[in-house]
Amino acid sequence: MQSWARFLYPHLKLNVARNSTRTHIRSMQVAASTTVGSKARRSATRPHPPQTAPNQTNGQGGQVDAMDTSRTHLSTMRFRDAPISNASKAGIKHEFLTDVQEATLKLGLSGIDLLVQAKTGTGKTVAFLLPAIERLEKQNLPQDKISILVISPTRELALQIEKEARDLIAHRQLCVQNAIGGTNINKEKSRIFSQRCDILVATPGRLIDHLQSNNLKPRLSNLQTLILDEADRLLDQGFKRDLETIFSFLPDRRHVPRQCMLYSATLSQEIKQIASLYLHSNHKFVSTLTEGETNTHKHAAQFYAIAPMSDIHPATISILLSDAAAHPGSSKTIIFCTTARATAFAAEVARQAGGSQMPQVFEIHSRMSQNARIKSADAFKSATSAVLFSSDVTARGMDFPGVTLVLQVGLPSSAEQYIHRLGRTARAGAGGRGILLLSPPETYFLAKREMSALPITPYTSTLSLDELRTVTNTVTTGLDPKIKGQTYAAWLGFYKSYCKPMKWSPAQLVIEANKYAREVLGWEGKLPPPLARRTVGMMGLKGVPGLNIVAKLED
Repeated sequence: MQSWARFLYPHLKLNVARNSTRTHIRSMQVAASTTVGSKARRSATRPHPPQTAPNQTNGQGGQVDAMDTSRTHLSTMRFRDAPISNASKAGIKHEFLTDVQEATLKLGLSGIDLLVQAKTGTGKTVAFLLPAIERLEKQNLPQDKISILVISPTRELALQIEKEARDLIAHRQLCVQNAIGGTNINKEKSRIFSQRCDILVATPGRLIDHLQSNNLKPRLSNLQTLILDEADRLLDQGFKRDLETIFSFLPDRRHVPRQCMLYSATLSQEIKQIASLYLHSNHKFVSTLTEGETNTHKHAAQFYAIAPMSDIHPATISILLSDAAAHPGSSKTIIFCTTARATAFAAEVARQAGGSQMPQVFEIHSRMSQNARIKSADAFKSATSAVLFSSDVTARGMDFPGVTLVLQVGLPSSAEQYIHRLGRTARAGAGGRGILLLSPPETYFLAKREMSALPITPYTSTLSLDELRTVTNTVTTGLDPKIKGQTYAAWLGFYKSYCKPMKWSPAQLVIEANKYAREVLGWEGKLPPPLARRTVGMMGLKGVPGLNIVAKLED
C-alpha cells in the first residue's frame, strides 16, 4: 500500500491509502468472433481512401469536423461497389465505407444476429441501419406495422439516428419516426398511430409508455429487426429492467423471426449477459477497434483531486479557471455531475462565481426540454471556448470537437462510466486531460481494481480557494430554496445506492445529506430541506432520523 499524494490546494491536507498493485482489465472472450480494423494486417498494396477534410460533408450524419474519428476509420470499399440497392447508394454521399460498415454489411444483410464493438463516430449508425433497410425493402410487409425498432439511451442520439435513417430512405417509400422523452406524448402518439412508421427510433422510457398505455404492441407484431445502440450506455443508465420490459412486449422469435443487432463501444460482463439473453447462440461478434483504441482513455492525461464536500464548488471553479488560463481562447471543458439537479445547480454557481475569466457556461441534462438540450449542445459544439455542465446524456453518442478537459465531479457509477466520460477529450490524436474530483468518502472508487490499472495521478493546483469560497458561498446562499431542495433530494437518491462502499449507514447518509445542503447548496433553514413522505418511502429511508418529512411539497 502506498500513500496518495496530497491534493495540493492551500490549507487542505489529506492522506488516503491506495493499493499500488496495478492489474489490467482483461478483454472478454466471445465465441464465434471476428476482429477487424487493424491497419497493420492490411495488405500494403491495397489502395488507401482519401482522408475527409474538416467541415466536409460525410454522408453519415451531416458535417464532419476536424475531430471526427470516422476520418481515420475509412475502409477501401466504395459504396458504389457495395452489394446494396441503387436507392441506398443515392442516399449516401460518402464515397468509402468505414471499417465497421464494411465489416458488418454482408453479415447484416444475411440476417444473422450481431454483437458489434465499434467506437463512437465511426459510422456505426449507417452500419446497422443500411442492412436493416435493405432487408426490409425486399420483403412485402404491411405498411401499418413497425418493421425496424432502434433503441437508444438518449434523446440526442435517437434524433441523430432518425436523421441518418431519413437520408437512407430518401429515395424509398418508407417512413421513420421517433419516440423520445421530453416531448408531448399525446402529439407523439397521434403521429405514430396516424402516420406510416416503418422505422421507430425510441428511448426506453418513452417506448415503455407507449407499450403500456397506448397499445403499441400490435404495431410491433411483425417486427423484423431490433437494434440496441450504445448498449453499454443503456446499461450504465440503468435501463436493464426497462429492456426486459420492452422485450416482454415483442413478438416471440419462434413465431416471428427477427434479426437483433447489439452495438457497444465496450464489452463488459453485463453486455455479455445481454447478448446471451437476446441474441441467437450463433450470433457473430465483430470488433473494429484497433489495439490502441481499446485503451483510448490512456491518450488523455488523468488526474484525481480530493476536496472536502464544502470545497466542491470552489475546487470546480478553480480547475475550470486553470484550464482557461492554460488554453487562452480555446479552453473547452465538459463537467460531468452525479445528477441532473446537481448539474443545473453547479452550472448556475459557475456562471455567477466564475468571473470574467470563466468561458461561457452551458448545461445539458434530462430536466431540460429537448429543444433546450439541442440548443446547448450545438452552441457548445460550435464555440471555440466554453464550459458544458452535463449529466450523462453526453457521455457517449455525441461528438464535441476540441475538448481540452473532462472534469468529473462526484462518483462515477463505474470505472467504465469514468472511461466513457473521459473519452470526450483526447479524440482523434488530439491532446486532453481528465480530472476526477472526489470528496473523502468517495475515494474508495480510486482503489477499485479497474481504476488501479489506469495511469491516474494526483492533481496539483497552486490557486488559493479562499476568495472562491467567499464568492461561491455568496452565490449559493442567494439561489432559489426550491432548487436547493430538489438538488438535495436528488443527492440523497443517488448516494443511497453507494452507502455500502462508502461505509455509511442510512443515518449517516442523512447526516451527510444535511451537511451537503448547508455546505454545498447554501441551505439556511433551521430544518433540512423538506422531502415528501412518498419520496422518503421510495428511497427506503422511512424512520431514519434527521429528515424533514412533509405530506406534500409546495408548488
